[in-house]
Amino acid sequence: LELMVEEFQDNGFEVHSACCGNDAIKVLEGKKIHAILSDFKMPNGTGMAILEIVNTFPATDRPLFYFCSGQSDVPVKECISKGAKNFFTKPFDLDELITEIKGHLG
Repeated sequence: LELMVEEFQDNGFEVHSACCGNDAIKVLEGKKIHAILSDFKMPNGTGMAILEIVNTFPATDRPLFYFCSGQSDVPVKECISKGAKNFFTKPFDLDELITEIKGHLG
């Protein structure tokens, strides 16, 4: 998590991080977030629960949502169909992820 935060900051992003699902949901409260990178399985809340909350936001305020996971039993197609922009399987190329997010944010 620390490495990813540092890499995103080095690429000009303002980063808010959370160590579990419930903390991530708290981060969303009162902040304008443009993109979310969430692990699929986390302690105290799941990435899918975060995506469900994001999907309740008005379309103009909905951040881009990306999943990552090191587990093989993740329903990738379901994640995409429910609104995730992409799904990165660990280990993944962090530069590729950053480039994709920058491209989608314009």
